[in-house]
Amino acid sequence: MKATSSSSEDTGKRWFVPLGTRLAVPVLILVCGVATAAYYGLSRTSRMTAMRSKEVAADMVAQLTALSVMPAVVFADEEEMRRGVADVSKNKEITDVEIWSSADPPTLLAELHQGGGRALGRPRQAARTRWLEPQSAVAVEPIVNPDGKVVGTISLRMSTEREAQALAALTSQLWHASLGSALGLALALVLVLQRMVVTPIRRLQRAAVQLKSGNSELPEALNRAGRFDDEVAQLADAFVGMAEAVRDREARLAVRNDELRVILDSVDQGFFTALPSGELLPERSAITRSWLGELPERAHVWDVVERLDASQSDWMRIAWEQMQLGVLPIDVALDQLPKRLLHVNRHFELAYHAVTPGDELGSTVIVLTEITAAVERELALAEHHEFSVLVERLVRDRRAFFDFWLEATGLVDCITSEASGEQPIVLRRAIHTLKGNARFIGLSRIATLCHRLEDTMAERAQSVLNDAERLEVRDAWNALRRRIEPFVGETEGVLISEAEYARLLELADAKTATPKLRQQLLELRYEPTKLRLERAREMLFNACQRLGKPRPEIEVLDNQLRLPPERLQPFWTVFAHLLNNAADHGVQFAEDRARLGKPENTAITLVTRLEGSALVVELTDDGYGIDWSAVAALAAQRGLPAENAEDLKRALTSDGFSLKASVTQTSGRGVGMAAVHAVVQSLGGKLDVESAPQRGTCWRVTFPPASLSVEHATDSSDATRGQLHGRWPKKEAI
Repeated sequence: MKATSSSSEDTGKRWFVPLGTRLAVPVLILVCGVATAAYYGLSRTSRMTAMRSKEVAADMVAQLTALSVMPAVVFADEEEMRRGVADVSKNKEITDVEIWSSADPPTLLAELHQGGGRALGRPRQAARTRWLEPQSAVAVEPIVNPDGKVVGTISLRMSTEREAQALAALTSQLWHASLGSALGLALALVLVLQRMVVTPIRRLQRAAVQLKSGNSELPEALNRAGRFDDEVAQLADAFVGMAEAVRDREARLAVRNDELRVILDSVDQGFFTALPSGELLPERSAITRSWLGELPERAHVWDVVERLDASQSDWMRIAWEQMQLGVLPIDVALDQLPKRLLHVNRHFELAYHAVTPGDELGSTVIVLTEITAAVERELALAEHHEFSVLVERLVRDRRAFFDFWLEATGLVDCITSEASGEQPIVLRRAIHTLKGNARFIGLSRIATLCHRLEDTMAERAQSVLNDAERLEVRDAWNALRRRIEPFVGETEGVLISEAEYARLLELADAKTATPKLRQQLLELRYEPTKLRLERAREMLFNACQRLGKPRPEIEVLDNQLRLPPERLQPFWTVFAHLLNNAADHGVQFAEDRARLGKPENTAITLVTRLEGSALVVELTDDGYGIDWSAVAALAAQRGLPAENAEDLKRALTSDGFSLKASVTQTSGRGVGMAAVHAVVQSLGGKLDVESAPQRGTCWRVTFPPASLSVEHATDSSDATRGQLHGRWPKKEAI
């Protein structure tokens, strides 16, 4: 497949600039730079020479004047000093003269200022000095008597205006001479480059354009690009050889392209090549036209997605733009792109392969495959697996199956009710509870669907389902219902253990035990709590396996308690949340327990017992325990009371409260414990917790007799038998 792209489209607009011009500009700049440097060098040298000469002249005049006025200074002859100063002023370039005594402090003995002159001021020291000012030269000369003693100083200023005018004229001449020389030299160099470099390269350029247009006959002028056997001539010879190689390669590529086109037109997958910008190259397999129709001339990857699944088009565009930014490694960024598309009951899969693997995004090959048959096959296999799970549950424990089925059907009815949006908290709890129970029983499709609905509601920030989502839940559940209900039938019966059966025989043999026998027979219609706790143990094992946790040691203490099943059915439905919480937050890894000096496996106890006439259900572990400081911090962050232990317990069971940093399939939404608390409270019971960090946790649920409203709920042993008074809705045992 031939993959080409215009460089102007990748790197932006380029302007054509002839090589001669591009060479002339740097040559001109170089020559002008050299000329300018020479000009400034000559000008600076001329100025320094002129100013130094002026400075020396001023020093000589100062020395001569000091000798001429020395007698007048020695004898304090003011008239002679003025005459000496006047003689010096005959030189019009001298603008200021001052004679100072050597007394302390010095006094001005004579002075003269002409031509806009100004005072020189008292000399800083009685020594020979000279310096330059912006428009003049100043000299200071000590006046020494015949004995070698300094009796005064003379200061004079000499104008440099005449030198400045001469330097200006000289600088102008130097500038014109330098500029003319530079332009002439630059022109000569450009002409030489044009003749020896540009012209041969231009021949090569015309030949390249001719080769690009498809004309393989190159100009004869290329056989000798210049008069010399230099690099340009060798380049021309190499170009001729390259052109011949290109002709041969094009012929072979044409054959390969024809073969590749035959392959692309015969495969049942769509192949695309995408540039880093997301634009698709025109070469693609023929089947894409039947799936997508004719794409635009400059189609992008999101145009393909939009044709099949418009809901994911924006996602594709945003994800591709993020990939262009290079925030994530290429492999990770490609993994964020859409992979499954749904178009009118047809399923498609997208696969992405980087052509140039590395840290920078290059071309990407996209493979589009229709997987409708595979998806339908997977769906059928998943439905068959879930049906097998339900049948296995039905055969192994009919009561457990019917408990789950009735509970789950009620939850589905709550979720799919049109009034479900009126109670957002109830809806969230129902979805979360159905997800947990379905996962425990092995219905992965239902659990996955509920988890997706939770994610969708979180993204929309609305605890409500639309009609399509409610219908999806109903259809998924009805699909299971249609397959399993023919196997259920109508069966009634009473579940009895060997020990209870032996006890009944003993009571039947005792002629005076008729009331006890009747009481025992009544109790047989109730459900042994041992069944519930045994199911809970199995659910805990499954939860630990799913979380990658070690298998705990679980002890069941049911105290041979039997209860009418109907009233506490809502509690047993949400009891799965407590089990999941124990697996997620209680069960410790072996290395953590070894570090704390604990036995290798976490110990968990499941208990049902009677305290007086009240029913107590306990779930205890010796695992991590609850970090109450973290609970207090999160409660304060959420604006919940956190003053005492009771406040922290209420916060722990409030809606949306979770110590998990992220949401997972099993926890993190803060719904499960709130659902347990709500159900227990609705039944008139109390949920309590006792925990210490690294010591373990005990969740205790207490149901007083009045809240249960039952006629009988007893411990079948004589020592612990009691009664929970009230009336219980009658239901045939399964």
